[in-house]
Amino acid sequence: MIIFLKDWANEIYKKVEDQKSSRGRNQDAILAACLYIACRQEDKPRTVKEICSVANGATKKKIGRAKTYIKKQLELENGQSVEIWTIHAGDFMRRFCSNLGMANQTVKAAQEAVGKAKQFDIRRSPISIAATIINIVTQLPYYKKALKGDFPC
Repeated sequence: MIIFLKDWANEIYKKVEDQKSSRGRNQDAILAACLYIACRQEDKPRTVKEICSVANGATKKKIGRAKTYIKKQLELENGQSVEIWTIHAGDFMRRFCSNLGMANQTVKAAQEAVGKAKQFDIRRSPISIAATIINIVTQLPYYKKALKGDFPC
């Protein structure tokens, strides 16, 4: 993880701790939520599942509650709303494709499909949209040839 994100998450945590209102709350969930918020604010979004995988025992539900709590605390401190940018399917596309070992041309096709999908009012999770587009692109005959033998079945 980028050092700047760790530092920013640490700053968010210090602000919450300075208010001394987080006593009795799950500290692992608060730390994970601080990391989640820092990633979103710096336009490097991670899924809650990814954050859960590095958090010691914090569940998605606990992180969600902690995120809401932290946002309220920061708003009380600053007197203004805290911006947590919305995420889009394109934010995850390159990383997901890279993790799957997809060829550059296939990644470009997936990113183009995400761009086209923005024209439609799709009310689904951006993560689901990204996964669906990757699935569709890899099912196309041309890209199936490129992927053959890359994935052990």
